[in-house]
Amino acid sequence: MNDSRERAFKSGLIAILAIAFVFRCTGIRWGIPDALHYFSFHPDEWVILGYTLGLDIPHGQIDPHFYNYGTVYLYLLHLAILAGSTYGWITMPADFAQYEAFAGLYLTGRWLSVLAGAVTCWLAWEIGRRVCGYRCAAVSALLLAVAPLHTLHSHFLTTDATATMFTTGVLLASLALYESGSRRALVASAVLTGLASATRYNAGLVLIAPLLVLWWRGREHREAWLGRALLLVVLSAGAFLVFCPGVWLNPEEFWRDFGYEARHVREGHGLVFVNTGLGWVYHYWTNLRFGLGLPLLLLSTLGMVIAPLSRRPQVLILWVFVLVYYLFLGSFAVRFARYLLPLLPPLMVLTGWLVAEGWRNTQQMGRVVLAVVVGAVTLYTLLWGMAVVLALLSPDPRVRALQWIRREVPQGTTIAFATIPWFYTPPLSPYWGELQPARRAERAREVQEYRLLVPDTEWDPSVLKEAQVVVLSQFEKDDAVRVRHAPALTFLEELERSFRPVARFDTTFRLGGIVFGKRDVPHDMLYPFPRLEVWKRR
Repeated sequence: MNDSRERAFKSGLIAILAIAFVFRCTGIRWGIPDALHYFSFHPDEWVILGYTLGLDIPHGQIDPHFYNYGTVYLYLLHLAILAGSTYGWITMPADFAQYEAFAGLYLTGRWLSVLAGAVTCWLAWEIGRRVCGYRCAAVSALLLAVAPLHTLHSHFLTTDATATMFTTGVLLASLALYESGSRRALVASAVLTGLASATRYNAGLVLIAPLLVLWWRGREHREAWLGRALLLVVLSAGAFLVFCPGVWLNPEEFWRDFGYEARHVREGHGLVFVNTGLGWVYHYWTNLRFGLGLPLLLLSTLGMVIAPLSRRPQVLILWVFVLVYYLFLGSFAVRFARYLLPLLPPLMVLTGWLVAEGWRNTQQMGRVVLAVVVGAVTLYTLLWGMAVVLALLSPDPRVRALQWIRREVPQGTTIAFATIPWFYTPPLSPYWGELQPARRAERAREVQEYRLLVPDTEWDPSVLKEAQVVVLSQFEKDDAVRVRHAPALTFLEELERSFRPVARFDTTFRLGGIVFGKRDVPHDMLYPFPRLEVWKRR
């Protein structure tokens, strides 16, 4: 490639990273604490932030007493908060009512995810360049930069974007290990594997990539391969123990929380994934169909189908990781879309490889057709990604419902709920983002404006006897109706008999005159966009 074309592609990288950054920081203030609600509308953010605030690394307090996830993201967030408070960028709040200070803490964690998401796009570029040159790099990084699933989950104070950055780093180090076989590349693969697994435990499965590289390079010298593979495993385990010290620092709490997460993914998440069929089908047709958009999903599927035919080790390393990790995730009873994030960078690289190989092996007319197809797929993904991101800027349905209730429902009115209010409920109490149900129920009794009826048992129809208004959230209703949950059906039958719907609050994914469907959007892509209904007694 001549120097001018290489410079053009490198300029393209800067543009792609700018797009990735803008996509991930647009709407970053969605749902952060304000005067109406003292907790974020994302259910996982306060869990992580709350335990992070218990750390004090400069004084040796490195035990968060929370090991449902690894501790790397908590440590990074703690250090960022420490730096921000030292230099006056962040004010440490004394209580929840200091919501502006809490908003600064949430934003600090979210900016970490934004940066991790943008860095992952650069890593995808570097992997694509090593696999099949600059054209592959450009397609890979651009598609990842605008993919809605990765874009959306790079907005939140969660472990997902950071774990994905580390797994993608392992894949890049693995390709470097294949090319050079150097000890430096082996150590980098091991350290990054330790970081990935110490951020999100199942990310440790990425170890399969450098192990495959060592097997590939050492097929003729089995003893040398086994020795280096053992060294890789030992270094990875050592890095994990350094970055997630709970294993040896507080083994009782570590294994308690680790065991809870292991049971959780096996047993399910309430009604959310009940009767959703095979996990592999659900991840494909629900999570990836909306997380990528159907056109990109089909193109990336074609890349996965054709990749094994290449017989190129660099391609097969990525292909094996995607396949093994996907099969692993599909075996879980819990099927959140965000679990798929580590698959997206190598999947986009395989898509970029397909495009680059197609361009290289076709003549002028074939290249025209290829350019049209890839351009259409990219444009659709770009528009879909923009629609999702821009929806974060629209007024939140929970806030709109709260404002409507305060405007249209007289004070003192009795308002009932089907379940204990939480992040998915209009914040009639600013404390409803708390994690513990008992605390949320107690906060409901503290509300003075209205008389709130919170059931002791979910879907208890007795609360309807006294109620004048009922508030329902999509997160309460949809899965219960889908699985024909008997208590919910009884509750809803009584609701429809005695009440009528008077208001509905929802968010539409649209871009100008283009409206994207919202049916069957994955559960954790709906956190910013739940539908709410208000019913009034007939």
